[in-house]
Amino acid sequence: MDRQGNASINMVCFGDSITEGYMVPSSAAWPSVLERLAFVKTFNLGVSGDTTFDALRRLDQALEPASDIAFIELGINDFFMGLSIESVSNNLAAIMKPFLAMGTKVILAGFYFEEPGIQAWAAMYRELSQRFSTGLYENIFDGLQDRKDHFLSDGLHPNARGYQVIAERICTFLRERHLIVSKGI
Repeated sequence: MDRQGNASINMVCFGDSITEGYMVPSSAAWPSVLERLAFVKTFNLGVSGDTTFDALRRLDQALEPASDIAFIELGINDFFMGLSIESVSNNLAAIMKPFLAMGTKVILAGFYFEEPGIQAWAAMYRELSQRFSTGLYENIFDGLQDRKDHFLSDGLHPNARGYQVIAERICTFLRERHLIVSKGI
C-alpha cells in the first residue's frame, strides 16, 4: 500500500493556538502541512486562547463527523493561567472519552519547555495516556528546542518553519505507530 492509502483517513486536530496556526496562513498550520505530507484529511479545530474548559464547550463540533484519529493538543493556556492540574486532567479525560467510545484512536499531545512546574504537567499527560490507553505525543514542540528562528517574536508560537517541523514529527509519529501508511518525509 502506498501513501495514497491514507486518503480515507480522517483526523480531527482539536486544540488551541498551536493547532490553529496562530499568526500564520491556515495553509502553514501543522494540520494543513500534515495533510499534504501524509495524504490524510485533517480537520483543524484549533482555537487561539482555548483552555481545556473552553474546548469542552465545543466538543460536539469535534465529534462530527466521526474521525479515525483525534489529535488532542490542549493545556498550554491552562498552564499559563495557573489553572489546577487536577481540573485540566479531568477536562482532558472528559474530552477523550467520547472519542474513545466512538472507536476513534486518540493521541494526547503534551508540551514541554523550561518553566517551573512543567514536570508535573508532563507527568499528568503520561498518566492520562496510560489510564485511557491512548497514544501520547509528549511534546508538541519536539524538534524546536533551541531553534528561536522557528518561533514568532513571542517565543511561544511557531512560525511557518516551526509548523513544518511539527507536522513532519507528527507524521513520523503516526507512521511509526502504523496509524498511517507513509514512506515519509
